[in-house]
Amino acid sequence: MKILTPLGTVAAALVFALFAGANTALAAPKAGNLIVYDEGKLFSDTGIKEAQSKLQAIAFEGGLTVTIDTYPSIPADRKASYNETQKEKFFRDWAVAAATGDKAKGIYVLICREPGYVQVVTDKTTRDRGFTREDEQKLATIFLNGFKKAVEAKKNNAPEAEQFSLRNNALVAAVQFVIEDLKDTKPSAATTSANTTTASGDKTEGALPGAGGSGIAGWLCLGLCVLLGVWLIIGLIRAFTGGGMGPGAAGGGFFSSLLGGLFGAMAGMWLYNNLFGGGSLLGGSEAYAADGTADAGTTGDGDFSGDTGAGGSFDTGGGGGDWGGGGDFGGDF
Repeated sequence: MKILTPLGTVAAALVFALFAGANTALAAPKAGNLIVYDEGKLFSDTGIKEAQSKLQAIAFEGGLTVTIDTYPSIPADRKASYNETQKEKFFRDWAVAAATGDKAKGIYVLICREPGYVQVVTDKTTRDRGFTREDEQKLATIFLNGFKKAVEAKKNNAPEAEQFSLRNNALVAAVQFVIEDLKDTKPSAATTSANTTTASGDKTEGALPGAGGSGIAGWLCLGLCVLLGVWLIIGLIRAFTGGGMGPGAAGGGFFSSLLGGLFGAMAGMWLYNNLFGGGSLLGGSEAYAADGTADAGTTGDGDFSGDTGAGGSFDTGGGGGDWGGGGDFGGDF
């Protein structure tokens, strides 16, 4: 039996450090990210930057993205389907349809300026963190209250700067609410918990995170990756201790052992990532940047199915109280 040489010991230690570093990178918190598409011209650049800085100053496990998407009015291709009596469904459907591409992650807030309306929808990853429909309602209400104040300010001929300030305050307050609600949470899809909570509140047992719903196949593939990792370690040890280098060892030697181990590990990672929807074993994705650059994300990112959306509606006269699927703040800015 060969004794592991100091060089072989170093090689094995490096391999273990690689896997330990991969796990650390995968679990590393990421700065929160606020993306604002302000076609409706509701906020000032200063207000947007203040809100972005506030969210980016907080690290969330797995990252967290909030998207604010404002429109001056209902787009021409959607006006024909607008029905005042079914506006809750209309704005919820519009929000889900709009939350694609760079907007398809985390908490998505659609704000229409005319008719005035706020709609909040949340993807599965963020709902699994614990962001509930009640939280969606509270978030929408923060915007609604701020916009109502801006409407009243305009009616009272307040300077435009004051109106912007009121809406900016609502944006910053909304971000602060999200921070307080989610700062110590993590998406269940990124953990190794055997039980995860679906949007309907039901428990799903035995799900492998990142396995895309294929639990047994995911576990088998994960086991294969472990075996291939062991193969890599053995290959490195044999390479540095001279194993397989004796006479008649066909194809043996340093490079065959080393390359064989490396190939096996890479093949395992490729299988897990591409066949079973696993996340990168090296944690190689970044959170959305402030300019809207997307990352591969977690299973459940951008999945708005099962979310009814929430908010609140009121009129500028102070009536209302309808806690439906969105918020009508009425009036013209």
